[in-house]
Amino acid sequence: MNNPDFRMITKLHILLSCSIIILFASASYPFTLDEIVERMQNKYEETKNFKADFTQTSVLKSIKQKRVSRGQVFIKKPGMMRWEYGEPDTQLIVSDGKVIWFYVPADKQVMMSKVNDTSDSYTLNVFLSGIGKLRDTFKIESESEETVPQSQYLLRLTPKKSHPNLTRLVIGINKEDFKVETSSTYDIYGNQTTVSFSNIEMNKEMSEDIFHFEIPNGVRVITQ
Repeated sequence: MNNPDFRMITKLHILLSCSIIILFASASYPFTLDEIVERMQNKYEETKNFKADFTQTSVLKSIKQKRVSRGQVFIKKPGMMRWEYGEPDTQLIVSDGKVIWFYVPADKQVMMSKVNDTSDSYTLNVFLSGIGKLRDTFKIESESEETVPQSQYLLRLTPKKSHPNLTRLVIGINKEDFKVETSSTYDIYGNQTTVSFSNIEMNKEMSEDIFHFEIPNGVRVITQ
């Protein structure tokens, strides 16, 4: 059953954190926190595109509901992204760096907004454009949790400026190759969205055609 609340959490999560996932790649340990941040910033600037399978778990605290979705993500600089949701229902989020389309085939509607007009575009643009520095936007700390796999390190990213849809972002990093395996966002209402990545590929051939969206006939367009 489709749920617009879960869809909104999905959209906000993508706008807030999709760009963070291509910051990391191979590295050796040990490093200080500052060294890790510097290396992931440098590696991000070297990463041109990113492809992975993902599993997304969204939890709405107010109604104590959990939703699990699966699909595939593609990201390419500057500012292009494509999130294909195949389970439990089909959804598509596409951006060519200028416009974002959020398409739900079952509803026969697409929400469209300019990147610069979205409330979360600052975070999105800073990283996908390759000009932002993590330390300028976030306070970054190491985080430890009892439930974290031994194969991961955690970084907590807290926005320096108050953000209604993001209180913190927690990144799970593989200890062997420093690729991001999980990304968890938390908002002021206690909602949580965690995305786990697998089959990660970086800097492989990727056509820009997949980042353009043609509005199907008979679909209602909602401009935000």
